[in-house]
Amino acid sequence: MANEEKHFKFQINIGFIVFAILFIYLTITVVVNLMKENISVCRVEEGQIVNSASFTGVCIRDEEVINATGNGYINYYVGDGDKIASSGSIYLLNSNPPDESSVSEATDVIQDAGNYSEIRDQITVFTKNYSDSQFGQIYSLDYNMQSLSTEMVSAAEIKSYENNNISGYVVQTSSSGIVSYSYDGYENLTAESVNKEVLGDSAHEVHQIDPYTYIQSGEPAYKLVRSHRWQIVIPLTAKQAEELAEVTSVRLTFKKDNIETIADFYIQENSDGAYGVLLLNDYMVRYISERFVEIELVFQNVSGLKIPTSALIQKDFYQIPIEYLIEDNRSSEVGFYCERVDEKGEVVADFRTSGIYYQDEDYFYVSTDDFELGDYIGKLNSSGSDDRYRIGATGKLDGVYNVNKGYTQFEIVEILHRNSDYCIVRENLNYSVALYDNIVLNGDSVSEDQIVY
Repeated sequence: MANEEKHFKFQINIGFIVFAILFIYLTITVVVNLMKENISVCRVEEGQIVNSASFTGVCIRDEEVINATGNGYINYYVGDGDKIASSGSIYLLNSNPPDESSVSEATDVIQDAGNYSEIRDQITVFTKNYSDSQFGQIYSLDYNMQSLSTEMVSAAEIKSYENNNISGYVVQTSSSGIVSYSYDGYENLTAESVNKEVLGDSAHEVHQIDPYTYIQSGEPAYKLVRSHRWQIVIPLTAKQAEELAEVTSVRLTFKKDNIETIADFYIQENSDGAYGVLLLNDYMVRYISERFVEIELVFQNVSGLKIPTSALIQKDFYQIPIEYLIEDNRSSEVGFYCERVDEKGEVVADFRTSGIYYQDEDYFYVSTDDFELGDYIGKLNSSGSDDRYRIGATGKLDGVYNVNKGYTQFEIVEILHRNSDYCIVRENLNYSVALYDNIVLNGDSVSEDQIVY
C-alpha cells in the first residue's frame, strides 16, 4: 500500500494580522508618550504687580519754637493746628493763677453744647476705629482731648481778661503760620542731617505746652510752622535706592488712619547711607504734632497681561534702520524694497510687506524667515550704494511660545515689570500674546514649531 502524502494548506487570518498591527501601534504610542517630556501649558490672564514697602519716616517742617517774652500764667487765643496772621494775638500772660470764677467759667465753656458735641465726636470716632493692633491711637486721642481743653479753658480765661476780671497782657506773633503747642527738639532737623540715630531715637519725647500753667520768660510758649509744604525722610537699603534712582513721585499711605496721597520723591545721600525724601503739600496740619509716622509706599503698580517668568525666551530678529521703511504709492502698504541676487545671478528687487514684529527708537525688528542674510534694503529712488542697507545685524526680543494651534509659535512680549515669579506685559501689541492664550510654562524646554498635542 502506497504511502499517502498529506498536504496542509496555510491560510492567512486577516483578523489576526489587523489585531497584531493595532497592538504594535498602541504599544509604540504608549512607549513614545511615556518617554516624551511632559510639556506644561498655562493660560494668559490679566493681572498686576504692586511693588510696595513699609517705613518709619521722620517729619521735617519749616518750624520754629517761640519762647515766652515774660513771666505769668499762659492762655491761648488760637487752637492747636489753627492758622494765625502776622501780628495776631497768640497768647495772654497774667500774673495771677486762675481763681474760682475763671474755673467756673472754664467749666461752663466745656459744658457748652457745641464744645461738648465736639468732645463726644472725637471719642465716637476713636471708638469706631480703635483696634488692639493700633494701640498708638490712644495717644492721638489724648493729644486731641488736650488740644480741645486748651482751647476751651483758654477761651474762658481770655473772656475774663476781656471783662476786666483779671490782669495781664497780650502777646502777638511776629509772622504768620500754623500754631502748635508741642515741641520735641527736632525743629531744626533737615533732610541732610537725618541719620540712623535720629530714626532710631527710642528716647524721643514730645513736650506739650498746657494753658493756665505758669511759664517763665525764655521758656517755649508755642511753635509756629510757616508752610504747609513738608517732608518725610525714610531710610533706604542699597537695593531700594537702586530701584528708585529714576523715580520722581510715589504713592503713599499713612498707616495710622489709612489716608492715601501722592508725594514728590528724590534720594538724599547722607553720611551713613541713602534716604528717600518725600515732599508733600497736604495733611501737614493733621500730623503737625507727630515727628515719626508709619507709612507704606507703592513704588510701582503695573497692570497688563500676567505671565510666569519661566515662560520667557528670547529670539533673534534682523534689524532694519527705521529710515528704510517705505509706503507703496499704489497699494498704500508699508514695507521694504529688498534687493537680492536670483538664480541667474541677476539683481532683482521686490517690495516686502512682511510684518514688523517690533520697533524701537532706531530699528524695526523683522523675522529671519522673511529675509536672508546679505539681502540689501534700498530706499525709494535710491541710486548710490550709500542708500542701501545690508541685512546682517540682529537683536533679541523677549517672547513666549503660543500653543493655541497645537504646536509652538513664537510671540513677542513687551515687559512692563517683572519679579522672580511673574511679569506684566503690554496688552494689544502686534505679534504678541493675547488674553486667554495658551503658552508653554517652561519656554526653554521646547523649540519653535514643536508639536505639543
